[in-house]
Amino acid sequence: MKPSELFGVVVRTTGFLIVIFGLWEIWGGGENVVENLLAADSGDQTSSFTFFADGVPALFVGIILFFGADWVVRAAYRQP
Repeated sequence: MKPSELFGVVVRTTGFLIVIFGLWEIWGGGENVVENLLAADSGDQTSSFTFFADGVPALFVGIILFFGADWVVRAAYRQP
C-alpha cells in the first residue's frame, strides 16, 4: 500500500469519526430540546444551541472529508 493510499484511508476514517460525533451532538441537542420543553423549571436547563453549534458544522466537515478524501489526497500528494 502506497503512502498516499494509506493517507486516504486515514482521511476517510477521520471523516467518518467526525460524522459520528456530529450526529451524536445533533441527537443530544434534539434530546435537550425535548427535555427543555418538558421541564417544569427551565432556569437550570442547559442551552440546546451549543449541541447544534458543535454538531452541524462537525457533520458537514465529516461529510466533506469522507466523500472528498480523494481531493485531499491529491492536494497533499501533488505529482511533480
